[in-house]
Amino acid sequence: MKKITLFFTLLVLVTSCSNDDINDIDFTYELMPVTSIDFPDTINFNETYNFPLSYNRPSTCYGFAGFNVIENEQEVKLSILNTVIENGSNCEDLENTTVTEMFEFFVDRNDYYTFKIYQGEDEEGNEL
Repeated sequence: MKKITLFFTLLVLVTSCSNDDINDIDFTYELMPVTSIDFPDTINFNETYNFPLSYNRPSTCYGFAGFNVIENEQEVKLSILNTVIENGSNCEDLENTTVTEMFEFFVDRNDYYTFKIYQGEDEEGNEL
């Protein structure tokens, strides 16, 4: 009898802790225009630097997901990536909410870098 009671208790616990609500969340990723960045005047080979990048967070449905970094020889394209909850009924619009994230960069070249920072798109979808 104890085994049957234990079995039903475990069955109820397992089924009551369902993750169905998590599976109903739809989200996308969106590149956010960088509003400011603070670079040092010079960078040195074989050293690590932390650059603060700022962007405007439009609503509570936007959350920092990381950096999108594309390196091609001396060129580094850098943008901020946000997760956007698509079906968030509890999202609140935010006004003048600037978020700053630190980007860690290791200098592995002994010559020069050209940084291209994502600043949004024009009306035709071309990067600014």
